Amino acid sequence: MTSTWTNGLGEGTAPPHWVRDADGHHYCLVCRRERAIDAALEEAGEVGIVARAKLRSQAVVKFEIARDPERTEGEIARAAHTSIGAVRNARKEVAA
Repeated sequence: MTSTWTNGLGEGTAPPHWVRDADGHHYCLVCRRERAIDAALEEAGEVGIVARAKLRSQAVVKFEIARDPERTEGEIARAAHTSIGAVRNARKEVAA
């Protein structure tokens, strides 16, 4: 996605939930989730379709935990479209 500032404005601030990386690129929340998925799939290498689906889900859950670890498991589960049990398992994995 490409976004620009309103004509005539100088450098603005990023919208809520956007981040700026070291290269100065801004990423929205959806893009950040996709980048987490891409990184997990790249790290896994060649895996089957079922394993890829599981990795995608786990990557989003871990991203959401890292993004705001203080949120409840229910809130993270809703954001990641998964179960509370999956969030609990991911929290244990991240803590280990």
